[in-house]
Amino acid sequence: MRIFCIDIGNTRTHCAAVDCPDAFGFDVASGCAGAPRNGLPAEPECYRIEARADYPSDRFADIFCEKNLCDGADAVSWCSVVPKYSKALEGKMGKGRDTMQLTFERSPIPLDIDFPQTLGQDRIADAVGAGVFMRPPYLVVDMGTAVTIDLVDKNGRYAGGAIAPGMDAFSQYLSTRTAQLPPINPAEADCGLVIGKNTVEAMYVGCAKGFCRLIDGLIADIEREYFGGESAQSKTIFTGGSVSLLPKEWVGARLVNRDLAFIGLAKSFLIDRKKI
Repeated sequence: MRIFCIDIGNTRTHCAAVDCPDAFGFDVASGCAGAPRNGLPAEPECYRIEARADYPSDRFADIFCEKNLCDGADAVSWCSVVPKYSKALEGKMGKGRDTMQLTFERSPIPLDIDFPQTLGQDRIADAVGAGVFMRPPYLVVDMGTAVTIDLVDKNGRYAGGAIAPGMDAFSQYLSTRTAQLPPINPAEADCGLVIGKNTVEAMYVGCAKGFCRLIDGLIADIEREYFGGESAQSKTIFTGGSVSLLPKEWVGARLVNRDLAFIGLAKSFLIDRKKI
């Protein structure tokens, strides 16, 4: 089965086709990250991502129709954080197509938070997608216009998270609001610096390294409270379009998967349609 998955963000919309086999080689009842059984593939191998693309969100509904983006797909699964873009896409979907918007009512995992209707749909998709690769508890760090850190607790519930300005905001704000501070490329930052010996180095320390310390500190707080003495490092996945802006030295061996939302959208659709 081919599911065309759409993640509508504030500025960019990401989409991809996800191929899923008719039979899955994991035990859905076990929760997450199923192991192989009956000679079938393990769950992470059941989602094959093809035809990745991204477009400006304010024009995506028209592009979706003009390019017939979901041609060849059996279904469409999508999420959005911008209501007006959601309405625009709904108007272009047409009839006779099997579509599902991943709203909070359709979340395949329990949402243990206040006002679940305000939760970003992309955060649900990421949390479901990460569950394909690991068992709870785990964290998802999504690097976009904002950075979100989301926790799925030991009981498999979406338990809450944190929201902060994204790396682009950290690294570009000063250059756009001051006369003499230049733009910087945070990916090139030396996280070993303690102080800068010139303006760019000082901005690397304060903006790029400071951003990374913010993320590390938030993860450390969640680890102490929810991981029962277990390290969160191997249970944290980074995703999102701004992952490439992170200092390469800091990223190191951290787990990165830019397809989490697509996988989560595909899995959520299959669960909603009772296909798995």
